[in-house]
Amino acid sequence: MRTFVIVGRTNVGKSTLFNRICGKDIALTHSEPGVTRDPLLARVRLGGKAAILIDTGGVTLSSKGTEQAVTDLALAALDQATDLLLVLDCRSGLTPLDREIAGHLRKLGKTVWVIANKVDDERVEPLAAELSELGFGEPILVSAAHNRGIRQLRERLMGEGDFLPSASPRVEEPARRLALLGRPNVGKSTLVNALIGESRLLVAPEPGTTHDAIDIELSWRSRRLLLIDTAGLAPRHKQREGLEEKTAGRSIHALARAHVAILVLDSHFGVTRQDKTIASWIQRIGRPCVIALNKWDLLSGPAGGKETEAMLADAVRRELPLLSFAPVVPLSAREGTNLDRLLETSLRVDEEAKREISTGALNRFFQKVQRRLPPPGSGGKRLKIYYAVNEAPRDSASASPLCLRLYVNDPRLRVESYERFLEAQIRKEFPLLGRPVHWRWKKAEGKGRTVSGKRPAPLRPSRRRKKSSREPG
Repeated sequence: MRTFVIVGRTNVGKSTLFNRICGKDIALTHSEPGVTRDPLLARVRLGGKAAILIDTGGVTLSSKGTEQAVTDLALAALDQATDLLLVLDCRSGLTPLDREIAGHLRKLGKTVWVIANKVDDERVEPLAAELSELGFGEPILVSAAHNRGIRQLRERLMGEGDFLPSASPRVEEPARRLALLGRPNVGKSTLVNALIGESRLLVAPEPGTTHDAIDIELSWRSRRLLLIDTAGLAPRHKQREGLEEKTAGRSIHALARAHVAILVLDSHFGVTRQDKTIASWIQRIGRPCVIALNKWDLLSGPAGGKETEAMLADAVRRELPLLSFAPVVPLSAREGTNLDRLLETSLRVDEEAKREISTGALNRFFQKVQRRLPPPGSGGKRLKIYYAVNEAPRDSASASPLCLRLYVNDPRLRVESYERFLEAQIRKEFPLLGRPVHWRWKKAEGKGRTVSGKRPAPLRPSRRRKKSSREPG
């Protein structure tokens, strides 16, 4: 399979071109230069042939920490390439940095395609002649922002070079998507690098180094996983308009498409208000969740032992009551502690979230629970649960909460304490590790009739009437 790596200096339109070739907005784009920092990979089809496309951060001459690290990651991505797409700004012409990048690519001995971007109309086309001086042949003229020349580019890329004939197609189990979320600087990128065993993502001491949601494939114990590293979700009052609002939106989108959310906390710093905000998003969207307690090695005292873990897990659950159902895994991304345990727990949560709970089992459960503790009453009326329906999608590939719709005599009689009691009992009865429960209370139609028109008896213990001695046998 051919791998195309997009490379060039900052602000020449690499990410916009990446999105155009992919046919959808995957990479974050913004007028501010240097938005892309980590290499971003996507699988594409060019002329019916599968290929890999990689977007990279802008190459600079700076020797400063973050900018140098971005350049190093971009150049390291070139090793994976069969083809290199050198993107240049046609309007500004060749710069010394463009020539330096071209010289580096020339030494690699790989196919180099010169892409003259920002050719918005025919008047700009003559300026592209200068780009031929690099010695890579005639440049391909495009305007990624205006979708000009993209179809011709795709035809050129798939029309030259040998694609290996594919063998008989294999049906592979789709990768399970694990999204890592958290506030800035809790170690999400360090954790991803530790899980994959290489420095694929930018790690820096200053917060907010990750801007986009980065998908990284991982094969672990014969399982296909897709780790999604997200930008740190800063408090809203600290978000600048534009870029940081976009990065927050990307993180929420990554959560929505994940099978399991991994909330990364800083065990040394404790649970913050922003951690609670992120927890509310996980609960509201309804993704199965694992809490990763990072920087476990920085805790004072012995960082180990089941008693210490249990005490810390209880403290986290008290601070994050919305995610009290989520298992807590203490770990150290820097030291590589408990990484396998994190993946084992995440896959166990994923497996339990795929298990189907039948309507019959649910109604038998509610009947049993109400015998033990009847629903509360108010103003002379008592809540009556007639029927329960599981509205979660019946799809093994889905990632959804357990959605319960309860048909009752009067939804206004519901009290939160009884709902919490029901959730605690249902978690004891069914496999729901790390899976949220969403409740919907609906008034039964026509004095206890369900939407099907049938009228089931209220879920209450049956009482058999004793025969009278006067009644005939």
